[in-house]
Parts: sequence; C-alpha cells; structure tokens
Amino acid sequence: MGFLSLITVLLFTSPLLSSSQYLGKNILTNRKILPKQEDITSYAVIFDAGSTGSRVHVYHFDQNLELLHIGNDLEFYKKVTPGLSSYASDPEEAAESLVPLLEAAENVVPVELHPKTPLKLGATAGLRLLDGDASEKILQAVTDLFKNRSTLNVQSDAVAIIDGTQEGSYLWLTINYLLGKLGKKFTKTVGVVDLGGGSVQMAYAVSRNTAKNAPKVHDGEEPYIKKLIVKGNKYDLYVHSYLHYGKEAARAEILKVTDGYANPCVLDGYYGKHIVLDPCIYI
Repeated sequence: MGFLSLITVLLFTSPLLSSSQYLGKNILTNRKILPKQEDITSYAVIFDAGSTGSRVHVYHFDQNLELLHIGNDLEFYKKVTPGLSSYASDPEEAAESLVPLLEAAENVVPVELHPKTPLKLGATAGLRLLDGDASEKILQAVTDLFKNRSTLNVQSDAVAIIDGTQEGSYLWLTINYLLGKLGKKFTKTVGVVDLGGGSVQMAYAVSRNTAKNAPKVHDGEEPYIKKLIVKGNKYDLYVHSYLHYGKEAARAEILKVTDGYANPCVLDGYYGKHIVLDPCIYI
C-alpha cells in the first residue's frame, strides 16, 4: 500500500480529546454569562512505511472526528526515500531515516497537544519481504526512536507490520467511506485494487453465500474473507494480498528472468543500478 489512509487513522487511533471549559460568573457586572464550550480538536500522526519510501500523515479532527484543514490541505504530508526495507542490515539507520518526518509532524501538532496525540506506524510489503529477523530488528529500532525522541503519545503497539488482509481491508474502507457507500448494501459498495511497490491487494464485498464458498486456507495463512461491521451493516469482504506482485517487486522478478538472453530493457553488456522510476531507465 502506498499510503495509510484516513480510515486507517480512524481504525488505528482513538484521538484523546481535551475536556471542555466554561466561563463562570462575571464579577465586575455581577452578571452570569452563558456557558460557552471551547472548540475541541485533536490530532493523529500516522507513518506509512511502504516499499519505496516512508510517509507521514498528520490529521486534524473536530469533536465529531470530521477533518479540519491544516493550512490549505486536509492533511499534512511528507515523504522520504528509500523505504525502511532498504536498511535491512542497519536497523538504526532505518529508524534515523524517519527523524525528518517525526520532526515535521511534531511541528504541525500544537505542543500542548503532543501528549494526547497518538502516533502510529504501519509497515507494509517491503518489510514483509525481508528475510530472517531483519524486519523485527527494524521495528524495534523504530519503536525505540519514537519512545526516546518523540513527545507524542507512543503506545506499546504503535509500530507494527500490517498484513495483506489488513492492508486490503483498510483501502476498501477508505474508498467506500470517501464515496459515501458505507452502511449501504454490499451490492452498492465498490471493489478496490491497490498496486503497491511490493504487493497488490484486492478487496470487494460479496454475498454471504459466496463467502461460505471461499477457498479454505491452511493454518497460519491469511483468510480470504474478512467480516466487518460498519455503520450497522455486516459485510463479508473478500480480500487477498499478492506478495511480489507490486510494481517494483514484479519488475525485479522480470529483470531476473532472462533464460540466458539479454534483458530487452538493458543494452547487451551494460552494467548499472536499477532506478525504480521506469523499467527501462538505468544509471
């Protein structure tokens, strides 16, 4: 997944809202002033650790969790490259790559709200593809960085890898939320396909009968059907993630399959590093 969407924020976080304050009695005039409730707002800081880069999203909510503008936009967004998975042999450097994003996010959120502002990081296919315990070491380094250097609200589960089922489900929720489809019959919702760097996710709502006939999976594998209850409606969501089929992972696999012949995207005898922008561009 190339982003952690708004609905991910709503699923991942429960923003802490400050208590209301009221004006009391005006002593000078000995006249009561009608209670006036201050505007209650909250923030959420979400890190998306994707295959090709890391992004931070800062959201600002009113008391009904409706989005408020940050400047001229509905979110603050910043990205750095490469992604955490590029630092497989150096977990501390992976964590340090997030410092510019962390500092930028903390500058957006008012200082007095830092302790009440949840911070979350969700890593996707890039870390899922790493061998051995490389991903765990990176996650631990990131967790240590956030706890030691951030003034935001960092809980014990703030840093984690999102599995393919979660990734696809979040995207389906996001798109249908934005289109106003949630709460309607499953036939009124839309299906989604997410082309990421390391994987592809597909998700769409199906009938209960179709859900019952979904393929069975072995223990430890992600199920094909995820049950959701949204706005009072029950949904059977077909969702599946295809690891190695993201645009960068698939390109890498294609470039490896030469069968003894030169790759059509590379001049014969040429050696260089692959640039992820285009399959036929090299340096």
